Amino acid sequence: MSPSEQDKAYSAFYDSVRHNDILEPTTTVMIHLAAAIAFGCGS
Repeated sequence: MSPSEQDKAYSAFYDSVRHNDILEPTTTVMIHLAAAIAFGCGS
């Protein structure tokens, strides 16, 4: 998967989690942190 495809996939996932009416805010924050770590934003 190319970096641009990864960026698009991450953005789609992030947007779907961020803009939801199902998950509690705390759960949403935890998913954001996990996704950022998995994507390598912390390094």
